[in-house]
Amino acid sequence: MTRQKKEIIKKIGEIEDFIQVDEALGCGFAPAHFYDPLYEEIHKLQEELAHLSHYDSYMEMMMDGRWMKAVEELPFN
Repeated sequence: MTRQKKEIIKKIGEIEDFIQVDEALGCGFAPAHFYDPLYEEIHKLQEELAHLSHYDSYMEMMMDGRWMKAVEELPFN
């Protein structure tokens, strides 16, 4: 995996972690659509990751069995 792909995956994780922590600390009282810009950023990063992985879209990448094998190798499974 290239460095650029790793950095994209790391950035997606950071954004998702921020959302989870903010929801936990705020007891779920964020205004409606407060996280929409962050979810849009995640979507853009996912699409960029898919294109770097030679797929036409993120959904196509997720449906490919080869990608799922890489995900199954996580240390906490």
